[in-house]
Amino acid sequence: MSATIIYARSNHDHTICKKATLTFVFCLLAFILGVYGLGVRSLWGDEAFSLWASRQPVIDLAGGLDAQPPLYHLELAGGRMLWGESVFALRFVSLCCGVLLVAIAGRLGRLIGGARMGAFCAFALAVSPMAIYFEQEARMYALGALLAAGAMLLAVALLRRPGAPARWHVVYVLLSLGALYTHYYTVGILAANTLALLVQAAGDLKRNRDRRSLMAWVLAHGAIALGFGAWFFGLQFRYLGRAATNRANWIPPFDEIVSNLGRGINGLVFGMRAEPGLIPLAVAVFVLALLGLIGLWCRHSTRAVSLVTLAWMAISIAVVALTASPSGIVPDFSPRYLLFVLLPLVVAAGGWTIGDFRFWILDFGLGLGIRDSRLRLGDDHQSRTVRGAIISNLQSLISNLRAIFAVALIALPAVYGDAALLDFSWAKSQYERMTQVIRERYAAHDGVALLNSDQFPLYDYYGPKDASVWLISNDLWDASREGELDQQFDAFVQGKARVWLVNYGYTAVMSPRPRVEQRLNALGARIYHQGFQDATLSLYQLLGAAEDTPFEAVDVRFGEHIQLAGTRWRARQFTPGEVITLDLLWRSDQKLTTDYTVFVHLRRSEDGEQVAAFDSPPMNGAAPTTSWTPGTTITDTHAIQIPTDARVGQYAVVIGLYQYPSFERLQIAGQGTTEYVVGSVQVGE
Repeated sequence: MSATIIYARSNHDHTICKKATLTFVFCLLAFILGVYGLGVRSLWGDEAFSLWASRQPVIDLAGGLDAQPPLYHLELAGGRMLWGESVFALRFVSLCCGVLLVAIAGRLGRLIGGARMGAFCAFALAVSPMAIYFEQEARMYALGALLAAGAMLLAVALLRRPGAPARWHVVYVLLSLGALYTHYYTVGILAANTLALLVQAAGDLKRNRDRRSLMAWVLAHGAIALGFGAWFFGLQFRYLGRAATNRANWIPPFDEIVSNLGRGINGLVFGMRAEPGLIPLAVAVFVLALLGLIGLWCRHSTRAVSLVTLAWMAISIAVVALTASPSGIVPDFSPRYLLFVLLPLVVAAGGWTIGDFRFWILDFGLGLGIRDSRLRLGDDHQSRTVRGAIISNLQSLISNLRAIFAVALIALPAVYGDAALLDFSWAKSQYERMTQVIRERYAAHDGVALLNSDQFPLYDYYGPKDASVWLISNDLWDASREGELDQQFDAFVQGKARVWLVNYGYTAVMSPRPRVEQRLNALGARIYHQGFQDATLSLYQLLGAAEDTPFEAVDVRFGEHIQLAGTRWRARQFTPGEVITLDLLWRSDQKLTTDYTVFVHLRRSEDGEQVAAFDSPPMNGAAPTTSWTPGTTITDTHAIQIPTDARVGQYAVVIGLYQYPSFERLQIAGQGTTEYVVGSVQVGE
């Protein structure tokens, strides 16, 4: 008897060791996938804002400095003190949260369905492209998912053990508060926990007249409500009021909800970089994963958990769907808002690994086959033994097939999503590349104008520290403050030879162009322009007045309706590295229906080799050809920079017009060519 007990204990300890080892392996896998390329991609705007916020005093963060809760910024501040402020170090905090999330997923799966389900949940979180994406981002999502997962784990433990020690409730309260203080959308998970534990407490009261569970529920959730509500309604509620202002309706239209859910499910399954065309496949995978809840429901011991898992997902998705949308209280939608649904989805899919006989139609068919074998084999002792062996082997086979299917259900989308994350040619932002251009070409008497003050944290991290910077407040975009904006502009350009203009975020695609850009177009010539994903960078050469210099009259017709009526040079003698500026006088004889771009080429006269080029719409986009009034002249200034290694000699300046994006050029009437040589310049020593 004692030997049997010793053997049983030894076997149990061995099983626990194997479980721990497997969970550790998947945590290591999550760490390897997350740490690979962790610092390769540069910070994007929200990450830079997180860094900036983490540098602010604690009292400011607690007082509602940001629309988001402050816990992640406080955690990031601690991480900065430990590891520094490199891109790798800033994201390492999220990576640690992601690895711990895998460990909690494994523990939650074991608690619900045993070792196999625990291993499946840990594996699924370790390879999930959405989880890895946020392990590699210096934002609050990985921490929020970790704390919400911890609250889920404690909730399931409390459901399984109604008379749990008080310290369990304390940990549950702390995890719930931590999740709420990290991200508002964890409220869906916590609401499901609250309802499940309330139903259990009410059941205990009805069955046993035991009020302890109900009192524990009241105390725990009262502490959560008081601990978060006092801060939110005291300091943070103003953000909700501001978001609701001028909203025609608080709940998005049905078509927006459906569209957002498709995008969200696509992100959950295939990752944040999933192509829109994968949405139908993602929905199919999502539904198959949800069917795993049947496996949890079929087992009496996990029936309650199947309902809780469904509530985790349904409430979380509903909260996001009803608030996050262009016409919702949160005026945008991103699949990242559904990150907190990922672990419940994995738990649901884990139901496929449950080896219960009453699981699927296949098991039902197996049951019919066994009943038929009873008729054929008889019901004696030998027949029952054979039948028992057949049942055991078939049950094991079907259970293994279901587990293999569950792993494939997770692994195949992960291969697609993880491969996309390993493509380092893709980046969340190219702001670092853009500021590198400024650092390399910044010169004395330059200035940098930052249009859209939201970019300040990024520029503060990447931009040259010794540059003269004008951070243009978004408040100055109001037409009523145009005079104040002009005053700041005039003061900034005073004494400047060149101005770098950074159009960031939504200002990069604004039309008409912002007033600062219009003023620069009037005072100078754009000699550089390039897009960098979430920003555009332009360099303007500020020019002196040229009204006293007459235009040289010409009559060159491009196509049927555009006339080049005059040209004006500001200089003809240059040295390498200097900028050639040229004024062109355009007019049209009728309304144009096509926008054209002007190209300016600099070619060496002796051999015709092109050494520089710069293309731009008229007046750098401020006067597109479709806006020209027939008969009105347009003064269009263009500039082209001479390469610093240009040879001494004569160079021809050649212009023309083309349509974008076909690049089809306009023919010059009567000349059989698309290029007009405006004149030549001398490049000397």
